[in-house]
Amino acid sequence: MLRIAATFFYALFVVVGTVVVFADDGSPTWKLREREEISDACNNVAIGFTFVPRQDAMYVGFYSYDHTMTIGRRAYDAERWELKKLPTKISSDSHNYIAMTFDSDDVLHVSGNMHASPLIYFRAKKPNDIESLEQVKSMVGDLENRCTYPTFLRDKGGRLIFTYRDGSSGNGNQIWNVYDEASKTWSRLLDKPLFDGQGQMNAYFRGPTLGADGFFHVCWVWRDTPDAATNHDLSYVRSPDLIHWEKSNGEPCELPITIETGEIVDPVPAKGGILNSHVALSFDQENRVVLTYTKYDEKGRLQIWNARLENDGWRKVAATNWDFTWNFSGGGSLFNELGMSGVRVASPDKLALSWTQVPQNKSGVVFLDADTLEPCDAPPKSDVKRRPDYSPEDAKALNDVETNDERLHAASATSEVNGERWVFRWERPDANRDRPIPGDPPEPTTFRVFKFERNQ
Repeated sequence: MLRIAATFFYALFVVVGTVVVFADDGSPTWKLREREEISDACNNVAIGFTFVPRQDAMYVGFYSYDHTMTIGRRAYDAERWELKKLPTKISSDSHNYIAMTFDSDDVLHVSGNMHASPLIYFRAKKPNDIESLEQVKSMVGDLENRCTYPTFLRDKGGRLIFTYRDGSSGNGNQIWNVYDEASKTWSRLLDKPLFDGQGQMNAYFRGPTLGADGFFHVCWVWRDTPDAATNHDLSYVRSPDLIHWEKSNGEPCELPITIETGEIVDPVPAKGGILNSHVALSFDQENRVVLTYTKYDEKGRLQIWNARLENDGWRKVAATNWDFTWNFSGGGSLFNELGMSGVRVASPDKLALSWTQVPQNKSGVVFLDADTLEPCDAPPKSDVKRRPDYSPEDAKALNDVETNDERLHAASATSEVNGERWVFRWERPDANRDRPIPGDPPEPTTFRVFKFERNQ
């Protein structure tokens, strides 16, 4: 059964779930070459790890069994992993993921383990090196005492950007910094926050995502309190440069954007079924923006919707008509009863999105007519028989937990490296509203990487 832990942040990390072997006949596409043990790993918190493949090495950010933030480096021509433990430990908070990137001088930057906490930020002193990572106590010097959701990104000019929320759920602003690689200093990219909840709410957003039209696209929902049920008002903005912002009709948006000044795509009310972790931004065959989200229908059932930016505004169409109910509420990281993707191009005239109803152990794909966004039949199946990704033995090794601890599930993340497929695998529990899982801590389990080569 696929299990997805809902974590209330906009950065995308790993997919947690079952590695599938398809029933079609034929030898698997990928053949196991070797597997390596990296470390023990934190297994009593549902937390995201991060993975950065580079030309020289693979880099990973994770928490060890004793909850210490740890950075790993595996040079492709080396025989073992290098590990660097950093002086910060996670508690039981599923928000406190790790963000990691490199600047143009190949210097590693790391931030994480923050939930309305003072800034935690490390920077290496040498290129392509983890041993020289040192903590930098401050970036700019103000609005750094209540940080959450760190994210690194690049603008169109290649400048390194760092953004985070200052404040708390229901009362926070988004801060944006830019890095000067010559002076190795940070400054404000924007002299005002991008969003301002005016002390009454805060914005949970997706993006910025650079589209083929040259704009960075952002969507978000407002949220009034730490209670997940108080999400409301799916909204949208775009920018050519991450500095100047505008609505979909080209009307400029003065910063900071508020509930009164922002463009509302769908005015879903609080307790209306929209959830900040269940909003996706993607593009169709014509590179038009498509926002995928949830809301309740008139019978209180939870449905998936899509909104597409067209010449005359936003077209909004329900993708599902389920008899499915998930009345989410409360604070902390929720156990996710619904998994869903954004849309993807399935054929020249069809879009598709994937879904999983976790309690019912059901999953599937909804196909959409590219012209109308209405649900439609699947495209014709190819006559080419699909080979399984892995052999049953390899899939079992990826899926099975090491112990008989029923609280733990397999988690995995996949990266393509030098023509190989590296599948990272560890064990974790379901989200538990940022509280320790009941009972004694699980026995230590191993963080591994399985390296597959193409099966000719």
